[in-house]
Amino acid sequence: MKRWIKPVITAALAACLALPAAAQEDELKALPGYVDFGSLEAVYGEPKVMVNIGGMLLNFMSKAAGAEDPETAQLMEGLKGVRINVYETGGELLPAMDQLQDVKSMLSSQNWEPIVQVNEDDENVQIFIKLDGEGVQGLTVMAVNDEEAVFMNILGNMDPEKLGQVMDKFDVDMDMN
Repeated sequence: MKRWIKPVITAALAACLALPAAAQEDELKALPGYVDFGSLEAVYGEPKVMVNIGGMLLNFMSKAAGAEDPETAQLMEGLKGVRINVYETGGELLPAMDQLQDVKSMLSSQNWEPIVQVNEDDENVQIFIKLDGEGVQGLTVMAVNDEEAVFMNILGNMDPEKLGQVMDKFDVDMDMN
């Protein structure tokens, strides 16, 4: 009789965790920093990396980082979600480049600010930021090259000064002026 207890408990926990995750995704879609990248699974298959972290887990991570890295912890406190999809392109760039251009056009029409743009024959990098009067509402990074296509969306309130401090730690130059 004990053989079925563990699988039943595991299934019940998985169901309980899946419901909030689906509801959380719907909540993220309502935020001004949300970007719908669409999907490239029909072309490239499942992403080789997929990260979907919601507000509750980010809050937990912020508290855990607090003692060791207070600046990163403060930045994370305002975040509502982090979404990352990385696809292997296998040298087939056109579908990913088309997706990147479609999202770029959408972001421009929604008043996102381009802060980095690299357009080369075999590589395209686009970084956009969504600002309001108080700070950053979202950050979007899209990068496509011969090997992979990366689509990243960070949602929530980010203080530009704190974002700059964290980016300096990781040696990332982001001029937001």
